[in-house]
Formats: sequence, structure tokens, C-alpha cells
Amino acid sequence: MKRREFIINSALALGGVALMSGCGKKEVKKAENQVVKRKFDNLEIPLIALGCMRLPMRDGKIDMVELDKMVEYAMEHGANYFDTAYMYVEGKSENAIGEVLKKYPRESFFLTDKNPAYLVNSPEDVHKIFNEQLKKCQVEYFDNYMVHNINKNTIKNYRDNDMYGELLKLKKEGKIKHLGFSFHGDPDMLREVIKEHKWDFCQLQINYLDWEVINAKELYEIADEANVPVIVMEPLRGGGLCNLPEKAAEKLKDDCPNDTQASFGLRWVTSKPRVFTILSGMSNLQQLKENIDTFTNFREFTEAEEKTAHEVAKIIQSQGAINCTACRYCMEVCPRGINIPAIFGLYNVYKSNGNGFMFKVNYEALKENERADKCINCHLCSKNCPQGLDIPALLKKVDAEVKVAADKR
Repeated sequence: MKRREFIINSALALGGVALMSGCGKKEVKKAENQVVKRKFDNLEIPLIALGCMRLPMRDGKIDMVELDKMVEYAMEHGANYFDTAYMYVEGKSENAIGEVLKKYPRESFFLTDKNPAYLVNSPEDVHKIFNEQLKKCQVEYFDNYMVHNINKNTIKNYRDNDMYGELLKLKKEGKIKHLGFSFHGDPDMLREVIKEHKWDFCQLQINYLDWEVINAKELYEIADEANVPVIVMEPLRGGGLCNLPEKAAEKLKDDCPNDTQASFGLRWVTSKPRVFTILSGMSNLQQLKENIDTFTNFREFTEAEEKTAHEVAKIIQSQGAINCTACRYCMEVCPRGINIPAIFGLYNVYKSNGNGFMFKVNYEALKENERADKCINCHLCSKNCPQGLDIPALLKKVDAEVKVAADKR
């Protein structure tokens, strides 16, 4: 390993110790092509942002060398908005992005973090977690900060501990520039939350598939009617809209030959004017470059493409895939350590290509304790699922199909 790689990767292993300090702040070199931006408050925000839930990994650890390259490329092209959270990458995301961003002048980037409602049991917890996050990210303030993941299981914590009120105090101290929330509940709950307080923005899961199959359209319209700016998460549904079923992929290629599956999905989200930035979890430099290219050589979404999006979504639905975004919230509470996102991902690929042999081969490559048949039907995962999936029932379905899949090629 090169000396530079050793130093950068060691920094994370030591919990974000500033091994690279003393180098001075890094000058941001501006590339000729800059990503398009949208207005938010009095700011110009890049329309594409780096979501730090799916960072580059190597040997089971965050690849700090690759992340360093990704951030540098993003900064050079004006994609200077970064979004992390307390539990991302098993609690290591904040340390990682903080270690890389500390090299740049603080005013040269936007950094967003979130306070996990499910861990807050007192008003004091709000401040304890917040201060820990400032330290991990090595900053003195967050540009945007959220109550994280308001849903039917966390809304009591959010209300009982007055998370909004406590965070508003931090905003008045200048430690939070804009205050919002991320949301995984139903439309009625969103209406309540938006009306309860004055929010600067909200973060919603919106993509052209969820617009059809769940309530993304209604959620967006509620925020739009309330004049609350929107950040979009899961624009590609955890990568699912980059791995379309064959028929859907053919339809998209025929109708939109100048788009990749990723660029089409990202451009679709830009057709919603209330959206001011789109979070994309990019796992390597190549993905980042492709996404930035979409927004430096930007094309407005057309009515004809809207029709294609609708038809592609219908094809996807007909394949019988599981609506999992691989957020891994289920993994946080599973007492058996079942690899739920991997199981559903393998199943969705099988439903896409019909190759039962490879489905069974890849499924059996999982550790035995991680497989679907180890489910004890406790339903903790379902309670933590942003998509509201009946995960135990779906695991049972996958287990039944994998036993006969080898006969289907």
C-alpha cells in the first residue's frame, strides 16, 4: 500500500484523528463544466449531491482513498453538497466524510446531518447526539440538519422529546443554518408534521417507480402545497432503477437512447420544481463521474420522457419484484443477523432475468445464518422498514422460491 493510502485509511481507523492536519486548507480547483444549481433560501445548491450512506468499501472498511478522490472530483465540478447521518455505514460515515472535508475551507461546501429520532429518549439526547456529530464531522455547524426518519415508530420520540424545539435552540445559536426532517410515513402524518412547525425543508423518497407504486406523488404534493422545499432521497431506489428488468431496460433504451438508466431516473426527479437537490448514494468514482456528467450536460425532462417513465414503471411492477431500497434499517434490529437487503436484491435480479440456477448459486453463497429460513418472525424488521414491507412474509416467499429455482434457467 502506498504511503498516502496508508495515512488516509489509518485516519478513519483511529476514529477520525486528524493525521492530515497541518497541511492547510485545500484550494478548490474549478473544472470548466459545473453542475446545474437551484435556489434554496438565498443559496445556490447543486442539483446533485453526494449521499454518504453507500460509501466506497474495501476489505470491509470505508475506502478513504477512493472517497478522497470522489470528494475532490465533486468539489471541482460544483457538486459540493454532502449528506451523512448518525448510523450510516455502521456509524462510520460521519467520521469518514469529516476527515476528507476538513481539508477544504468550511464555506466551500454544504454539509447535512440528521438526529436519529429512534435513539432520542430525552431532550438531552438531542444535544448529546448533535455535539457528537459536530465532533465526528470536524465542523462547528451544519448547513442543513434534520430530525431523521419520522415515521409511525419514531413520531412519539420526536414529539415527546420536543426534538423540533431543541434543534431550534441550536439553530438560534448558529450551529444549524436550516432545519428540516426526513420522512418515511403516510400522507396524513406528513400533513400533521408540516403543519406543526415552521420547517425550512423536508426530505422525501421520490423516484419514478414510487410515484406509481406507493405514495411518493401525494407526499410531494403535500410539501409543494405547503411551500416546503424538498430534498429527494432514493432517486434510483437504492440502485434498483439502474438494474432494470430486461423488458423495462429495452423500453428505456428504445425511447431514450441518449440516457443511461441512472441518468434517466435522476433527470426524472428534476422535473419536480419544488426539489432543490437530489441525494445519490455513489459507491465509487466512476458512478460519481457518470452522475455529475448528467448534471453538467443537463437536459430538461420532457413530456414524452414522462410517458416513458410511466410505462417503464408499469413493466417493473409486472415483474413481481420486492420494493426494497437496501437502506439496511431492517438490519439494525434483526436479532438473527439475516441479510435481508442482499436476499431481496438477489430475488429481484432473479425476477428480472429468470435465471433460477444463478439465483440459487448466489443465494447459497450467503452465510447460513444470513439466509431467509433463519427468520423467527419477530417483525422487528417490518416495524423499522421505511417501505412498510411485511419482511417475514417476503422472506418466507423467497425461501420457498429458492428451493425450486435451480430448475429454472
